[in-house]
Amino acid sequence: MNWDALSAIAEILGVIAVVVSLLYLAFQVRQNTVQLRQDNLLKNVRGTLDTNWYYHRDPAAFDVFRKGVKSFDALAPQEQAHFHSILVDLAFYLQMVWQLAQYGLVDQSAVETNERFLSAVLITPGGKEWFAYAKRTRPMPPEALAYLSALVERDPSGGQPITELQRWFGTEG
Repeated sequence: MNWDALSAIAEILGVIAVVVSLLYLAFQVRQNTVQLRQDNLLKNVRGTLDTNWYYHRDPAAFDVFRKGVKSFDALAPQEQAHFHSILVDLAFYLQMVWQLAQYGLVDQSAVETNERFLSAVLITPGGKEWFAYAKRTRPMPPEALAYLSALVERDPSGGQPITELQRWFGTEG
């Protein structure tokens, strides 16, 4: 028996086994990434729906939001805190979605949708007042505030305030 030939065959089979294992591993990583993207997109959609559900369906939150986009400064202190809480939540949520998109775990369209909506809030008179307040008090990391500043400058809403995109926020009620 030729031990050199057997050794060469064993080496070839070993290389083939390693290549097959690597291909299988690459397939599994890809499947895992696809699943993570789907899960994160579902969480993103659910988070957006839950947040929108809150201030669209809760009468007190709706009223605070509607009045807040008109003028943050004119709100009573408790209403300012409520409006502030809603906008900080939206800003943190957008930042999270943006970061997930950077890692390829969420589709970029989810970021664009959230940016469009939040910029439409921030360009309202009350949104501008709130953002000036936020810049002074820094309720979020500097990077998040810089991101919001760039968002306002870029204005993905196309100059349409939330009171035009969702006209019920511009009506008296």
